[in-house]
Amino acid sequence: MTMQEDLDVLLEKLAPVVLPPAEYPPADIVKDTPREELVTRVKENAEDVNIALTDEHWEVINFLFDFYAFCCDTKSPKYVNHKEYWKYIDCDSDEDCQHELDAINETTCQYGQLSTKEAIKAYRVYRILLKAFKARGGKKHLYRLFPFGPIFTVHLLAQLPRLIDDVDPHYGTAF
Repeated sequence: MTMQEDLDVLLEKLAPVVLPPAEYPPADIVKDTPREELVTRVKENAEDVNIALTDEHWEVINFLFDFYAFCCDTKSPKYVNHKEYWKYIDCDSDEDCQHELDAINETTCQYGQLSTKEAIKAYRVYRILLKAFKARGGKKHLYRLFPFGPIFTVHLLAQLPRLIDDVDPHYGTAF
């Protein structure tokens, strides 16, 4: 099967899940849904579309669930302005980079925190994933595990609303 045929099968079987991006933040759904229920959804949907989930897959899935549950606040993520916050997020290329946002929650939110409004935009969440999995290969690692895009695939499997711009057909990009 080609990659396009695989994607067609995935979308056909999970068609009821494929919704336009929602205004209701997935972070709120993850906070309000017991983790066991989310895990069960992912397992059942992965079986339906013949995706064998490994420990590496679960590491990304659980990271994303934890990020939504603990690092997406309904308030501002304590930054002065948008430009300053993304300077902090992009700080991963400099080992000596320190920023006042590092004190948000060093264990759970060590890669940054988003407001609920920002967390409905795929690129914002994707940048956090890249930063979190940089040591394992970043983008290559994530797309090796989830060829159709890590966020897009996890949201389909967990039956979460799609994020804004999770797929950009003009550039063939899926986050």
